[in-house]
Amino acid sequence: DQDIEKIYVKYFDLALLKWVTKTIVTVDGKTTTTETGFTPYDDPEPIAKVVIDKKKLDKTVVKFAYNIIIMNQGEIEGYATEITDYIPEGLEFVQEDNPLWTKAGDNKITTRALEQTLLKPGETATVEVIFTWKNNANNLGLKTNIAEISEDYNDKGSKDIDSTPDNVKIIDYDKQQEDDDDKADVILEIKTGGTASYIWLGLISLIIISSGIVLIKKFVL
Repeated sequence: DQDIEKIYVKYFDLALLKWVTKTIVTVDGKTTTTETGFTPYDDPEPIAKVVIDKKKLDKTVVKFAYNIIIMNQGEIEGYATEITDYIPEGLEFVQEDNPLWTKAGDNKITTRALEQTLLKPGETATVEVIFTWKNNANNLGLKTNIAEISEDYNDKGSKDIDSTPDNVKIIDYDKQQEDDDDKADVILEIKTGGTASYIWLGLISLIIISSGIVLIKKFVL
């Protein structure tokens, strides 16, 4: 007089990964683009580094290109209808470099570039964003860029199984990170030429000392 009927409910799960793909450095009008070789699956994630010549600081422009990949890790097809990116302190958003993005506040931009891109289970889609360094000798060190899926949709009305769109908090980000948001780091340093100067100074000192020893042996001993 008893029976069991089992059902299986499919789940919706979009994930986001972000990484630095290249650095674009222009010095006195000459541009050098360097591919990082990073992938979204690197663990731990490498940090893109740019070293700036102090003597050419005023003639230097640095840009960082990032890729953001959206992955459907679930069993229900759907859309990442909006992606939000939080502009790192010390970098700036240049509209001409980012036609698919729109300024949405003092420190964030959004894109709906993928809102018509249906992602079936296992499929991915990618969008690029570029930020420009604010040229200043005091604006160096680590810059952290965070992006998240801020809006998603599927025709089943299912919520993401393990994350909530549009809930990133920049402060203490690492403590509340979900799989629909991610960060990528870059670092800027100044090259002063001091190391090279010390090397040459050391070599000259050695030459002087060696010459002195030779002369002492020759004329005194």
